[in-house]
Amino acid sequence: LYPARMIHRFGAFELDLAAAELRAEGKPRALEPQVFDLIALLVENRGRLVTREELIARIWNGRVVSDAAVSSRVKSARQALGDDGSAQRLIRTIHGRG
Repeated sequence: LYPARMIHRFGAFELDLAAAELRAEGKPRALEPQVFDLIALLVENRGRLVTREELIARIWNGRVVSDAAVSSRVKSARQALGDDGSAQRLIRTIHGRG
């Protein structure tokens, strides 16, 4: 699914795609698979808006999901990164767009 040994570094975090692992200051953080995939999608597409439709296509394989399910995974991803909906340091949302 992911390239071998592809590691993205941002802030105090490392996202190791091959190991499917998020590390904070070298220590692994436990993540649900969908939350890991969400963070990976956002990191791989940093610098551009990722739409809700793209999230659903990649994270839920195009299945119909509620807005609450999408919001829940985004909230979990923010928590894993020490971010929140107010600060939006690492994960920003634009209402109605992505």
